[in-house]
Amino acid sequence: MKNSIYILLSFLVVLFSACDKKNDNLVNPLVEGDFPQILLLADEGDGELEDEDKFSFVITLADRKDPEGKELGGTVIPLKEDVTVYFEVSGDKTFSPTAPYILAANAFYEIDDCTTSEDENVDLNVVYDALTGKGSVTFPKGVTEIEVEFETNPDLVSDDLFNTESRNLEIKLTAVDAHSENVVVNQDNSFQYMVLDEEGIYSEYELSVNQPAELAKYLALFGLVNEDVKALKADEVKEIIVEFQYGEFKAIVVLNETEEVEECGSIETKNKEIEIEGEFEELEDDQQEGDLEFVGAVEQEDGSEKEFVYKGSFKIDGDRLALRLQGEFNDEKTAEITLNLKK
Repeated sequence: MKNSIYILLSFLVVLFSACDKKNDNLVNPLVEGDFPQILLLADEGDGELEDEDKFSFVITLADRKDPEGKELGGTVIPLKEDVTVYFEVSGDKTFSPTAPYILAANAFYEIDDCTTSEDENVDLNVVYDALTGKGSVTFPKGVTEIEVEFETNPDLVSDDLFNTESRNLEIKLTAVDAHSENVVVNQDNSFQYMVLDEEGIYSEYELSVNQPAELAKYLALFGLVNEDVKALKADEVKEIIVEFQYGEFKAIVVLNETEEVEECGSIETKNKEIEIEGEFEELEDDQQEGDLEFVGAVEQEDGSEKEFVYKGSFKIDGDRLALRLQGEFNDEKTAEITLNLKK
């Protein structure tokens, strides 16, 4: 009997010892509140032409798990208290220091499509020292993002020469005064701002719609991806504009037909437009001739999208652009077509 009791007690000791050893490596599960909110820069970069007198960057909150479970991809949960975000602007030799170029700074957030915090006289306490490149701004409770806008001096960089050297500014978030909020800033990502040279490829060009051959080439080229463009007649077209923007290509047909458009309580009569746009996969922007490629997508009847690709080359001669492209979409290709455009 004693042996039986001894064996039982020995088994229990071993069992509980094993359980204790097994539980040694267990940790309590983390819940959402254990992780800080993250403030970060909304975009990696932007660029405007050298005669532009302002540019801006956006600070936003990172997505978190939706506590209501409605947004499976996550949602932005606003802060419950105001915090102060610190940032720093640095530049290449053209902008060192930034003082001659950046003249002033302000900040705001969008209330609705027609109203910003500036309209409501909300002060976000933006501070910027153009000599050191350091600044700060209030990120208020209850909002999901704010925009910091710089007033710039275009006379510093705007000229009639083609500049082969890039002119860039870099913005990084450096710290946050979070008070009692559990929030940090992402110090790893940055926002690159480029001053684009209008003597290069970046500009707005016009195709002469009064030349039937040029109009026909445009319709054949972009009719591949847009049935409305394909069906256009000459007397329906007022003008055609091609834009090279930072990271983006746009081809816009302005029609003679007009429509009434309501914007923020006022009604305007505007010409209808057909716009085709794509993002650059390749563009030699520091040359006056080179290769390019851009991609876009066409929405299908079932809501899905099919991608199109245009590849080709460009050559600039003064205010004229020869743009050679071939389009590919839905297993179809256009011929190689050269559009002759003018600024």
